[in-house]
Amino acid sequence: MLATEEIVEVAQELLSERFGGSQKLGDVESLGGSGNAVVLRARVAVSPFLQQRSVVLKYTPPTGERIDDAALIREVVSYQFTTSLPADVRPGPVLLAYDIDRRILVISDSGDGQTYADLLADAEGDKRLPLIRNLGRAIGRMHAGTADREAGFDILLKRMLRAYPDTEELQYARERGIPASIDRGLELLEAAGIDIPTTVRYFASDAKRRLVSGRHRAFTPFDLSPDNIILADRTQFLDYEWAGYRDATFDIACVIAGFPQFLFTRPITDDEVDALTESWVEEVREIWPNVTNEARLQARIVTAMVGWAMSSVCYLYYGSMNQVISEYGGRAEARDVDVPGPEVEAAATADAAGIDDGYDVLADVLGDISENSGLARDDLHETFTALAHYAERGQDPRFPDVHRFAAAVVERLDALNRS
Repeated sequence: MLATEEIVEVAQELLSERFGGSQKLGDVESLGGSGNAVVLRARVAVSPFLQQRSVVLKYTPPTGERIDDAALIREVVSYQFTTSLPADVRPGPVLLAYDIDRRILVISDSGDGQTYADLLADAEGDKRLPLIRNLGRAIGRMHAGTADREAGFDILLKRMLRAYPDTEELQYARERGIPASIDRGLELLEAAGIDIPTTVRYFASDAKRRLVSGRHRAFTPFDLSPDNIILADRTQFLDYEWAGYRDATFDIACVIAGFPQFLFTRPITDDEVDALTESWVEEVREIWPNVTNEARLQARIVTAMVGWAMSSVCYLYYGSMNQVISEYGGRAEARDVDVPGPEVEAAATADAAGIDDGYDVLADVLGDISENSGLARDDLHETFTALAHYAERGQDPRFPDVHRFAAAVVERLDALNRS
């Protein structure tokens, strides 16, 4: 693991090689970082070669796990891709320099803006509505600006994998792990005695399909978390370890569901849901005209919310998405990103983890967040409450089944909290 001084020295070297001159960084401050990452801000000495006043350095220490190496490569490729976009649709900072072997990225500084985690926690009443509307527009601009550029992302990823072939299989395993987690969540709830209607199974199957194919694909960080969304001079999205091309509706559903896997966000209201959706639709309606069909859009959002809910149950069981990949995603053929049939996948996943009938994942949260099992159940409660409420508001004749299912999970969680 590199010390702060070593991280700065490497960053200076990378910037000098990339832009010329002898770049110097000073006034270094820590910005924290997610997981074990070290994130620093440093001021750039005046130079005719580099116009940035300050930069952000991200160092991800080695863990010895190849899946973490794959995540680093995915993040670099994603920053390469977004940096190549026009400034008006670029969703995040610019990648200035990087060294995968030394595990350091140098990106432009997003400034002293606040995260959406703080903004949404601090704002009261009507002051939250403009924030939500702005977030919908920012997500929509990202989707509209990248929807027809998937081939460019794929080229960059394949080019990087030629240089780092040892992580290629894991890249595809990570892609499979996300839809696989949906079936896993269904199995866990079924083992816990939750009745799962055929309608819900259909929505879950459709969510898996939309994650790997479909017409409404765009670039997304996917793991949207309010602490990785910054509002400064404009809204910017950070943390691209899970970024890629997937069904864009999952981003909107993620916000409506209360940012699954983020434990401290207050749910958004009906007015905020409508403002978020309307602002997103305004940005993407030209490329996807059918989003203006309210009934179809609601069905797509419910589909994605069911996917998020099932994945959330799975993540609680395993403790992290990386563990999902280790247990299941890596078992799939590297390049086979088609979603297998429910019977095939159910058998494979049951064999992987050996879930016993009667095991109640809602009562026994396992994995890395077990110390915070109460908070984890609260987050799951929020996700299923949002799903139940959104389904109750819609007019689709299939939605009552979804509402009753989600409400049953909420009732079980309420009973556990009382016990």
